[in-house]
Amino acid sequence: MTTNNSIIWCEDMATGVDVIDSQHQNLLQMVNDAYKGLDEEFSEVVFQRITKELLSYAIYHFQTEEHLMKEYGYFEECPEDATQHVEEHRSFSAKVVSARDSVNSEVKEEMVQILEFLNSWIMNHTQNVDLKLGAFIRMKDKQGEYEGSRDC
Repeated sequence: MTTNNSIIWCEDMATGVDVIDSQHQNLLQMVNDAYKGLDEEFSEVVFQRITKELLSYAIYHFQTEEHLMKEYGYFEECPEDATQHVEEHRSFSAKVVSARDSVNSEVKEEMVQILEFLNSWIMNHTQNVDLKLGAFIRMKDKQGEYEGSRDC
């Protein structure tokens, strides 16, 4: 069974905030590497390592974004968008933990389903939620030069 469902980073995915884009690229690479790992050496150990690494990095990334939200005043100026963003982070983490705890890690197809969920979530979240945050941060960075319009 081939599991090569790699997502290739493209500039359409960029938020324009270097730290966020770099972390998104790393997260995508981790998911792509996980697919490769499943093709090569699927086992209980591989399953546990993949899910632990992905979840740990995702949480680290979420903390980065949420720190930027606080630093740039996103919660104050765009409270609904900020709340939705954080809720999506929490929901994602809970779903990955639940999936990790409930799947039979010896069934490769179940791990592929988790990776497909991760790919889908990453694409949806980055394109629909993170781009808003990126636009807000870029606008705040440029505010000293000119008055930008709020895009919440």
